[in-house]
Order: sequence, then C-alpha cells, then structure tokens
Amino acid sequence: MTTCRPPREDDLGVLAALRNDLPTQYALLADPRPNSLDDVRAWIARRTTDPATIFRVIADASDAAVGFIQIVGIDAANRHGMVGVAVDAAHRGRGHGRAAMEELFAIARADGRLDKLVLHVAADNAGAWDLYRSLGYRDVGVYRRHYRAPDGWHDVVIMERFVA
Repeated sequence: MTTCRPPREDDLGVLAALRNDLPTQYALLADPRPNSLDDVRAWIARRTTDPATIFRVIADASDAAVGFIQIVGIDAANRHGMVGVAVDAAHRGRGHGRAAMEELFAIARADGRLDKLVLHVAADNAGAWDLYRSLGYRDVGVYRRHYRAPDGWHDVVIMERFVA
C-alpha cells in the first residue's frame, strides 16, 4: 500500500537521489543542478514551512520513501495550486504515482483552500500524460517550445482537475 506522509530524516537519501537524477529533473521540467545533502535538507525545510505548499513523501508498504508529491503556489483567493510528483525510477510502474495522486486529491479537499489542481507535463511524456488523464485531469492548453532540455525544446501541456 502506498501512502503520503510528512518527510523524515531517513528519507533524505531517496529525496537527494531524485533531486540529483537528471532524467527525473527534466521530466519535472526543472532546471537541474547538483544538490548536496544540505541543499536537499534546505529544500525540504522550504517545502514544509511554506504556507502555500503541501509537501508529502510517497512511501511504499514498508513505509520507505519512494518519491514525493507536492502542491505549490497555493492561491487561496483563487483556490488553485500546482501539482508536482516524482517517483524513484526503481519504483516506477508499481502504482505509487497513481496512489499518491489519488491521496493528494483527498488532501487537497481536506485542506479547504483548493478547488482546482493544475499541472504541467512535457507533451512527449506520454506515460505521465496518460496517467493524469486517467485520473480526471483535462488538457487546457499547450505552451509551445516552452521548456529546453539537453535534447532540445519541448512543448508543455497545461492540465487541470477540480478536486470537489
């Protein structure tokens, strides 16, 4: 069973690996740069103390960290936030991302500040795009040539889902 829980010190290795894994960072449409353990601790501290962020570690049935999920930029006035999810490559394809996304919907509903979740996904990331669609997200637009990775420019699809 997959769960989403607050981060702990023993999660640091998995979270650092995700922060330093170039393919994962490019899939997240991030600007990858090296992260020391102190950098990752600081990132976790920012995520867990920012009132406009909900951050959880994705844990497997043994409660070991396999990834993270977050809602950032929560705009309580307009009732939306931006979703991000990352699962360690060794644990992909086992339903952790789907289960975490489903739990995140419940967290968002219970939070009381959110009516809509938004996410961005590279147009050529078919696996993620299919997952999000199967979870009720819909395409609402495309940013053309919006993200540059080492292999060139990528279009980015904007997706949304209402949580209520």
